[in-house]
Parts: sequence; C-alpha cells; structure tokens
Amino acid sequence: MRTNYTIIILLLFSVVSASFAQSITIISIPWYFAEINKSSIFSLLYALITFLGFFWGLYAGIIIDSINRKKILLIINFINSVFFGSVGLLTVLYGVQHDMFFFLNFFLCSFYYIIFFPTLYAIIKELTHPLQYVKINSLVEVFFQTTTIIAATICGVLLSGSDVISQYIDVKLIPFEKWEIGEVFLLNSIMYLITAISMLYIPYRPKSNTKTLSIKNTFNEFNVSLNFFKKNKSILIYGICSQSIFGFLIVELFTLLPLFVKNCLNENILVFSLADVTYAIGAIMAGFITIKILNKIDTISYTIFLIIITGFSFLIMIKFINIYIFFLSTLIVGITNSSARITRMSYFFKKIPNNLMGRTNTIFNTINTALRGCLILVFSIKWFAYKNHVIIGYKIGIYVLIVFAIILLWSNRKLYLK
Repeated sequence: MRTNYTIIILLLFSVVSASFAQSITIISIPWYFAEINKSSIFSLLYALITFLGFFWGLYAGIIIDSINRKKILLIINFINSVFFGSVGLLTVLYGVQHDMFFFLNFFLCSFYYIIFFPTLYAIIKELTHPLQYVKINSLVEVFFQTTTIIAATICGVLLSGSDVISQYIDVKLIPFEKWEIGEVFLLNSIMYLITAISMLYIPYRPKSNTKTLSIKNTFNEFNVSLNFFKKNKSILIYGICSQSIFGFLIVELFTLLPLFVKNCLNENILVFSLADVTYAIGAIMAGFITIKILNKIDTISYTIFLIIITGFSFLIMIKFINIYIFFLSTLIVGITNSSARITRMSYFFKKIPNNLMGRTNTIFNTINTALRGCLILVFSIKWFAYKNHVIIGYKIGIYVLIVFAIILLWSNRKLYLK
C-alpha cells in the first residue's frame, strides 16, 4: 500500500475553511460570555452539553465505522452552515440577540468536533502507509495549526476593532468598527458551506461496505470495540492517559482561560486571541520536532514526559502572573499537546485496525468527555469567576495531569524495570 498524498492534501484543503470557522467560534463565544460576566452560566451549560456529548461520542464512533466517511463530513458541515447562518441572520437583520442562541451555536460546534476529527483521521489512516503514520500525522497537525493562527488573528482583529489594536502596535490602520458576534456567525456559515461543497469533489471511495444502522446493530458494534480493548488493555490505558493533556486543555480554554486573561492579566479579547496564536505556533513546532524525537525515545516515556511538562508550564503561568510568562507557557503547552496528539494518533494507527478506528477513538473521547464534564461542572461555580480564584482551577488541573502521568507510569512499570 502506498500513501495517497493527492487525496490527503485535497481533503485537508477542503476542510481548511471549516477549521477556520471552528477556531473563530471557540474564541468568540467563550469570550462573549466572559465579557458580559456570565462565565459561570456558560460553564454550567458547557458541562451539560459535555455530558450529552458522552452519549453522542459513543454513537458517533459507530457512524464513522458504518457510513461513507466523506458523506459524514459533507453532512455535518452543511448542517453547521445552515444553523450558524440562521442565527447570524436573526441577529444581524432582526436584532434578535439572546445568549441561548449563541450558546446553541457553541453546542453545535462541540458536537461537530466530536465526530469531525475522528472521521478525518479514520480517512487519513485508510490512505496512509504504516511506515508514514508519524509523518502524515505531523503534516496534519502543522496544517490545522497554521489555520488556527490565521483564524485566531483575524478573530482578534475583527472583534477588537482598530482602536484597540492601535493600543498594542504603533501602526496606523484603516479605521474600522469591531464586528458584532452575529456578523461572525455569518462568516462561519460561509466557511462551513465552502467545506461542504468542496467535499463533493474529493475522489475518495471507502474500502469497506457501509452498514445499516439500527439499535441492535449499535450495541453489537459497540461490543466489538469493547472486546478489542479487553484483549488489549494496554492500548485502552494509554489512550485514556495520553488524552489527559487535551482533556484539561479544552476545559481550560473555555472555562478558565477567558477568566485568567480578564481577571488576572487584566487584558482583552485581543490577548485572548493571541494566546490561541501562540499555542498554534507551539503546535506547528511540535509538528516538525515530534517525528525526530520519536526516533530516539519510546512512545510511552515521551507521553509521560509531555504530561509532566504541561503541568509544569501551567504551574509557572499561575505562579508568575506576567503577560510574557503567560505567552511562554502557552507556547510550551501548544508544543506538548500537539506532540502528544501526533504521538498518540501514530500509536493508534499502528495498534488499531482501520475498521475500528471510529469506535475506539470515540470511546477514548467519551471517557475523556466524562472527565471534562466533571471539571467543567466544578469550574461553573461562581466563586471561580471572582478576582484571581481561577488560579485554583489551574491547580486542580495540574493535579489531574499528575494523576494520569502516575497511572501511565505504573501501568508500564515493566518497561522501566528491564
């Protein structure tokens, strides 16, 4: 089998606009709630959809392994386009501005994310030669993080306006007012639609036949993946522990980071957006260095190292509250999280059959979702939104990372006792 670079590149370029829309959404909506002092309400609602995502994640895996994966990407992008467009039009044309409408967009964005990346990775694995798994996963990481840099920068500019930007850089800009969130939603709608249309022209044909989904079939398909993990417990433990960085990071991004920027650094959405840019730069660096590191160190040891460094970076960030330390810590976390994702996906590509990629990945995601839901529920307490109490939230996250590093170390102790 040869790696089909042509389809992989076409696939990545077709989803770049959707990635752009996702990046803008995950910046604009959490900041909107932080700015109107409703972060606690946002966190509580986010906890609710996270727990709902627990069940959606399990079923999404079965969908990925049963239906034409290209059609899945086409359909979910079309749905997002229609929904974001509808809310955007209601906001811009009719002045309907309700917090719940905005949160519903975030809800849809979250459910989209649960099925989007597992589907994409499942297609890419199908098109990749086993010896090039790390190389292709690094390429995917660099590609998406480059998109994130562009999207986060544009989002910060659009939602800040020229006056705010001029306070940070001594450059004369053409005066422009900051965009309202409804206008951002219309832009997102167009981006999702571009991806949906682009998917029509991807020359991908699945290798396996599609299946008819039913309730009975759903349970049977789910049991297949559970039986696989019963025979391969080490893969299950690694999958759960290696995702701990992403698990806390996604919680931090939506519940803690807006409050840290606003309450501790006393900064605005431009700095919040630049944090995403800094993270993405670190992630791109990871895309180039991970392949070289994995040639010299085993997967398990490197993953444990990444978890520990992530916790240490957050510790430095909250210990020395300074904007430069903040960006440095964010850069390091960008490196560690993306390097861990490249490492774990390459590990899964080698260890998990392609026909189980959807189900097994979503089982990991579902377990991770349960953990995230618990953390988000804790951070939804209003106490965390006052003054610098958000620092306690970061400390809780650091302890969680330490626990998972110990579990992974203990479960692989034989590796270090040889």
